[in-house]
Amino acid sequence: MATISEVKSPRMNEFTRRATLTILLIVGVLALHELPRLLRKTPGGHRINQIITPMSRDEMSRENVDALVDGYYEGLRRDATAPGLPGEREDIQFRNDFLRYELKPNLNRPYKAGLRFTNSMGMANPEYPYAKPPHTRRIAILGDSLSLGPYGHDYVAQLENRLNQNCRTPEIQNYQVLNFSVYAYSILQMMDVGLTKAPLFHPDAYVFTITDLEAMDTLGWRTHVGSLLINGTDLKYDYLRKVVAEAGVQKTNHLPTIRKKLSPYIQPVQRWALRQIRDQAAKQGASMAIFLIPAPLSSDLVDADFNEFQETAEPLGVPVIDLRDTFSSVNPATVEVDPNSDIHPNVLGHSMIADDLFAKMQAQPAAWLALAGHPCEVASSAAAK
Repeated sequence: MATISEVKSPRMNEFTRRATLTILLIVGVLALHELPRLLRKTPGGHRINQIITPMSRDEMSRENVDALVDGYYEGLRRDATAPGLPGEREDIQFRNDFLRYELKPNLNRPYKAGLRFTNSMGMANPEYPYAKPPHTRRIAILGDSLSLGPYGHDYVAQLENRLNQNCRTPEIQNYQVLNFSVYAYSILQMMDVGLTKAPLFHPDAYVFTITDLEAMDTLGWRTHVGSLLINGTDLKYDYLRKVVAEAGVQKTNHLPTIRKKLSPYIQPVQRWALRQIRDQAAKQGASMAIFLIPAPLSSDLVDADFNEFQETAEPLGVPVIDLRDTFSSVNPATVEVDPNSDIHPNVLGHSMIADDLFAKMQAQPAAWLALAGHPCEVASSAAAK
């Protein structure tokens, strides 16, 4: 007579075999997912990864991009367990208010594309005082990390340099472009900076720089509002309190739930934020413009988002300069800081943004008037040529 163990043995062996195969399959999938990262840590692995990465980029989906970008900014959360981009968490200081965080003052460190630098006020600028010098026109840039390139070579610095080289008049002897951009700032954080920090410098023009980060599911204003609610931070603005109440958002909701409930309000809130700066500029006798700034990504991934941004901005009646096609004619890897890990524009990428910006402005007299205060001609950079 067979024993109990003899009867169960074939079944147990089959179960063990299937379990082992399942485990091996899971381990294999995880290994493939981690392979590029692991290869970078092994001798010769960086070169192998350079071969693998372009293969994966050819089929990069919007979900891939969102996940990649979310990883960049992991360090910007208080409860982050991963640092995100190298140095990113060390570059910011947290606040217990609506902005949540800002760049530290007096940064001066190298990174792959060049230099990360801030002045004593935490701005990527030379030391500009609050008081505006005579015969000076000031332009305030409200943006995120795409406007924070290699210091001195980013498109914001190039904008200032080329205006001073080409657009001076007897009345305007100097242009100062004040860069208020901060990593992963949402349109609401840019708005708050434009209402609180920027006016202290008496700008003659405000520029909202909108990028595809605003449309990504884990970034943008919905995530910002959700983080404020979860952390018990005041929303500051009555309009936002009203939106949250109408959406049925509760402080006990998890962040994905909050984002979902706020989704019907994406464009209304964006338009409201832009309108606040437009109206503030008008009160100060200043102008406003909007730049649509691209990352080196396929237009197929971002066209729908930029179309929505244009639709959002159109009723405001301010110049909108659409730069989405800046990188359409080049291999993205040539204009990225690091094709393996950081797809922000490098020095060449920022020169191309600056060139495309001036080329587009030539066809929009209202944009020249808003920025420079008068029409002028600006040549392309030698690097971009």
